[in-house]
Amino acid sequence: MSHRARPRTRRLRALLAAGLVTLALAGCSAIPSAGAALDVRQVTDQVEQTAPQAPQPGQQPDQIVRGFITASARPDRDAAAGTSLAAARQYLTPQAQVGWPSPDTPVLLLADGYRTDSDETAPGSVTVTGPSQGLLREDRSFAPPPAGETDPYTWTMTLQQIDGEWRISNPPPQLLIQAGDFAGAYQRKVVYFLDASGTVVVPDPRYLVVSSTEINRADRLMDLLLDGPSAALDGAAVSQFGPEAALRSNVTADADGVLRVDLTGVDVSTPALRRALAAQIVWTLYTTSPRIAISVDGEPLDPTQLVYTVATVSSFDPDRVAGTGQVASDPYYVDPEGDVVGLQDPTLEWPQVGVRISAAALSAATGAEAAVATDPQGGQQLLIGPATADTLQAALRADTLTAPVFSRTGDEVWVVQNGATRPEVYRVATAVTAGTASRVRVDSTALAGIGAVTALALSPDGVRVAVVAGERLWVGVIAPVQSATPTDTPETAGPQPDDSATQSPATVAVTDLVQIRPDLIDVGAVTFSSSRELTVAGATSPVSRRTLFSVGVDGRDLTGFTTTGIFNDVQSLAVSAGQPPLIGFGDRIWQLSGSATDGQWVTPLPSAPSLNGSSPFYPG
Repeated sequence: MSHRARPRTRRLRALLAAGLVTLALAGCSAIPSAGAALDVRQVTDQVEQTAPQAPQPGQQPDQIVRGFITASARPDRDAAAGTSLAAARQYLTPQAQVGWPSPDTPVLLLADGYRTDSDETAPGSVTVTGPSQGLLREDRSFAPPPAGETDPYTWTMTLQQIDGEWRISNPPPQLLIQAGDFAGAYQRKVVYFLDASGTVVVPDPRYLVVSSTEINRADRLMDLLLDGPSAALDGAAVSQFGPEAALRSNVTADADGVLRVDLTGVDVSTPALRRALAAQIVWTLYTTSPRIAISVDGEPLDPTQLVYTVATVSSFDPDRVAGTGQVASDPYYVDPEGDVVGLQDPTLEWPQVGVRISAAALSAATGAEAAVATDPQGGQQLLIGPATADTLQAALRADTLTAPVFSRTGDEVWVVQNGATRPEVYRVATAVTAGTASRVRVDSTALAGIGAVTALALSPDGVRVAVVAGERLWVGVIAPVQSATPTDTPETAGPQPDDSATQSPATVAVTDLVQIRPDLIDVGAVTFSSSRELTVAGATSPVSRRTLFSVGVDGRDLTGFTTTGIFNDVQSLAVSAGQPPLIGFGDRIWQLSGSATDGQWVTPLPSAPSLNGSSPFYPG
């Protein structure tokens, strides 16, 4: 399997033409999430109803520049179909139109309040200035602005008079669109790759121009699938499509609406490889068409499975709970005495550990338990135990520990120790034999220099990691360490790790950390609500409360939860599919009643006016 993105799509197409040198922008709908599904055809109609305006006679240079930027967000046709941005091209000189935009032109999101300043000493010179809100790369993955970036984007356009009308002679190297126009021109679509085991698909969001046909959408998605993972998944996700993989022909649809994908140059030598190949294709295309037929060199990929649906490859679901154990989704919280109890059923008590617990977690896959508690010797300790354990075993000690999180399979607990001084991530096995816990250090070099680490979260697919550092939100990936060598346990200023635990060298690393949503400050708790989205507690200004937000894993989309009923900073949160979100603030637990945008936060117990406690959690 290939780890890295490859050059632009390798196609065996008889219809390849010069039109493909224009910007490769195509459109697709978003994978359904917490919001209502969006019909791509409706968006297409909206785009057609607001067709871009061509330059008007007599417009001044600054008007031409602003009109050009507006028209750049109104693609009139799909680039892959042969033409794109025809209206925007009319704002350019004939020479500048040649080859514009190029296939690798990035798309820069410019703040809606950008400036255009004309140079009075140089007629026809207009400078565009404004904050950047991110970039779409060549592969149409989203890149947030670099952490700490304060300088605004700036570009000076030179205009010439053509037949008495001003036209731009030097368009910027990026396609500029206003952030407010982005949703009308682009939609999120998700391409799926594989985790290191090849048994779980991993979402890779992309943003594509709205397309007019299902076939075009499917064709463009297959292009992206063949090209490999985006930079955000570098080294962490793999693909069943090797360097020789290609489409033998365009994607088609038969009279029954079944999409037909015919490939060549792929390894289908084993059933596992065939299933992995099918999973990537079906998960990528199923929102375009629910039924997909896959062939290789004209022959069915699997003669016993002529048509695939997402149910056919449901075992690859990135949000599926691993294993066969069915742990009830009952919520828990830490009561004022520092014990873990069931929120709805107070009889669901954890073992008494004799010390105050500050945060806890329960594996949905295995039922294993983990808690961070005070250490009688000073600092904090990680306590772990299997399901139905009579007691919890101390597995790690440090000055401070983040709230514990379980791996996808439930056989490991992850924590960050000493996040304010020398942050180190540890994986601790939940199996305790003869009082000994296996502990593996995670290469945490990427955490250095980004601030005090106060929270860690793992994605359901096991590939992404979210970190709160310096009160900001960061997202990266968990990648294998190519050559692991034994290392000593790092020294700490306070209590040392438990001497009874065994040490192993780092085999994986937290890497490629990127700060997302720089507009969120005072970030506190964070968790993955799905493999595609995060739920995070943060503020949008120094004077606002810390409230709840839903954030895409790439940081592009941000949606605020209702704040009705929140009167203090949110300290903790818990989410689970099909269950009401929970938050903790003011030493009490609150539950969302109603929708995420229009509901309100209320006490979770109708029989009581309030519930005292903190750190709610669902099995995860």
